[in-house]
Amino acid sequence: MRLNKFIALSGEISRRRADELIGVGRVRINGTPGTIGTDVDPERDRVEVDGRRITPQKVHYLALYKPKNVITSLHDPQGRPCVRDYIPGRYRGVVPVGRLDFDAQGLLLLTNDGDLAHAVHHPAFDVPKVYEVRLVPRARAQALHAMAEGVLLDGKKTRPARIERLRDEAHATVVRIVLRQGLKNQIKRMAASVGLNVTDITRIAVGPISFDGMKPGEIRELSAVELSGLHKMLKRQKKT
Repeated sequence: MRLNKFIALSGEISRRRADELIGVGRVRINGTPGTIGTDVDPERDRVEVDGRRITPQKVHYLALYKPKNVITSLHDPQGRPCVRDYIPGRYRGVVPVGRLDFDAQGLLLLTNDGDLAHAVHHPAFDVPKVYEVRLVPRARAQALHAMAEGVLLDGKKTRPARIERLRDEAHATVVRIVLRQGLKNQIKRMAASVGLNVTDITRIAVGPISFDGMKPGEIRELSAVELSGLHKMLKRQKKT
């Protein structure tokens, strides 16, 4: 693990501040001054800042089934329910990766690994997010095609999406949408641009992670297989 990340995981010092401390010689590894870019073994090395040993928090990777009408935030000035209400105390320090609309439900990842959180959320890493969406009225093929090709939002065309019609109801259409970017209220705004309204959004997957078998409000740790798959996807996308 990089030295600055190790220090930042203590929860007391930011990574930028860690770099500053390392640069002026205030950080030691097993008694020897550390340098920027140095790797440390969390299990074996002793890291000190100004003579005080640094003990990083355990890194957590979690999946939460966010219920509807819950804010994707750790605090809400208006007193509305937020995701913090669903995070057990033993997972202190985790934050949401990206966001889900207040009235949307589904899979939300949480972690205190800043690098992974940045990569999953950043469009440059091309991590697909999969949603099931109910549209009203019934959607014509041309409208879905236009959404998939990209529409203008804030003066810029959205990235191409994959849209699959799952079923038609009396006055609605249910589709599966795969996005590789995360603009604010993107799905609702894409639909509105072609004359459709969104009445329900459920995120069912982020990259290789899905919420199969989970219930609203349930939280769990990612399995080793899930985490490995996510890291492999991020590494592959970074190379491309």
